[in-house]
Amino acid sequence: MVNLNTPDTHGCINHTEEPTDEIANTLMLRDVEKFSLAGNTQVNYKADLAKIIEIPCLAACELLYDKNILTYWSSSNRDSPDKAEILIRFESLDEKNKKIANELSNSGIVLIGPYHDSWNTAEEYGPAVILRIETNPNMTVNEISDQLCDITNNFVQQDIKYNVYTPDYLLQYALFYGKPRTIFWFPSLEKTILGDEIKSPYSPQSEKDKLYDDIRYFLHSKNWNKLSWEDMKKIAAMIGRIYNEEDWFLYKDAETLRRHNNYKNNQSVG
Repeated sequence: MVNLNTPDTHGCINHTEEPTDEIANTLMLRDVEKFSLAGNTQVNYKADLAKIIEIPCLAACELLYDKNILTYWSSSNRDSPDKAEILIRFESLDEKNKKIANELSNSGIVLIGPYHDSWNTAEEYGPAVILRIETNPNMTVNEISDQLCDITNNFVQQDIKYNVYTPDYLLQYALFYGKPRTIFWFPSLEKTILGDEIKSPYSPQSEKDKLYDDIRYFLHSKNWNKLSWEDMKKIAAMIGRIYNEEDWFLYKDAETLRRHNNYKNNQSVG
């Protein structure tokens, strides 16, 4: 990933905002600095992608954002000049996009398989869809970007599946805590409430710990009975999510709900 706020050094071009077409046409991969940032970094808006994604991967990641597809890693810089890649969580795709991913994999256009890093394990998140192309230091940003966009254009817009909690997910999370879940989730309820805090039985209970336990106990008390809209509204207020009365789902914020509604509107028009 390229650091868009790094001073211009060693002949590298300094970009403090999204690159212009002129820059993208002339900027070479050998000029793109590596942006050291762990995977799974979340953004609040599409415009934020330019702050964390290296320029060659940016347009493709923006396309995937508009399609409500979850990317969690990308790389194309002078330190790794032989390849550019973007990673998608396979389980975050809907059935139509899973079929497309499998077809692309069978054609050798993408790879599907585990991608192990400290912040990503196949056991926890499932396999990755790896969009990867061969590159060299003398390729322009546009050449790399165009090839990546050609791949991402195969996917279609889907309803957003991350930063969204459904009644079924919440019940499964509570009743099978610590066990693999069949419903895609990202981030987990625990991560949403506790953040980066480590819950330990040997440390004093914090307010976040208490809230987390209160919600789990409440969900356990339902004993597989369906959650009512009143239940979902109560949980939304407890964890600071937006309750959507149309589907009873909990959305992270107004932007996440907007992306869901945009998908619905496009489906009705189509």
